[in-house]
Amino acid sequence: MNSQQPEPEKPEQSSTSPRKRTPRKPAGENGGVSPVSDADQRSLREAEQQNRLGDAQEFAENPQKAVTHYRRAVKTGPRRAAPHFNLGELYKRYGRLHIALLEYRKAVELAPDNAYYRYKLGDCYASVGMTTNATGELETARDLMPQDGFYHFWLGDFYARTGKAQEAITEMQQATLFSPYDAYYNLRLGMVYLQAGFLSEAADAMRQAVSLDPENASYHALLGDVYLQLGFERQALLHYRSAGKLDPYDSNYVERVRRLIASDPT
Repeated sequence: MNSQQPEPEKPEQSSTSPRKRTPRKPAGENGGVSPVSDADQRSLREAEQQNRLGDAQEFAENPQKAVTHYRRAVKTGPRRAAPHFNLGELYKRYGRLHIALLEYRKAVELAPDNAYYRYKLGDCYASVGMTTNATGELETARDLMPQDGFYHFWLGDFYARTGKAQEAITEMQQATLFSPYDAYYNLRLGMVYLQAGFLSEAADAMRQAVSLDPENASYHALLGDVYLQLGFERQALLHYRSAGKLDPYDSNYVERVRRLIASDPT
């Protein structure tokens, strides 16, 4: 990343879990443009041009220039939500969470029916520890797009992180219902089942994940762990071996296989 920053002080880079999917914007949502009169058309066109220039500078890893263009877009098209949202995204990426929060809130104010904006505002609230606000925005995003597994999944993920096991299970079930071929959603459903102590249900969900993504070593290893807790050592061994073949350099898989072979050579 370029060393330029959207503000003079040095931003803090946030770490991303390697198992956590990067959120993507679902198709079919607009950029959050409020209705405008004919007199506003010229300003709107200028705002859209500045917003596109901001996008280009952000893509080119020039955050300070991106902020300049987004700010110009806000100034020339004050009723347009997209530049505020883009500013929120940029500030959040650089760890400026409270400034990002202000921009996300403005974007939602201007485009209250945009589920993706609501989701990102909720995620930012969660990042600063405002759990109640985060819950409200993530639930609203889900309600705006009730048949999109994406919003059920991230609400369920948030519930799981805040200790609401049953609510997490319900939302993860809905995520897999609306996105049945998403292996990761099925895996995470299995993990929330496991955290809640439902081992058989966890195994069912993880088997589905493995069937959808049979080349994923981690999925095999996690299913092996569940089988081991259920007392099905031979099934666990099969999946540990599969994990070891798919990722032979991970010593954890090798050690699991060795322990099981030592207890049951067959």
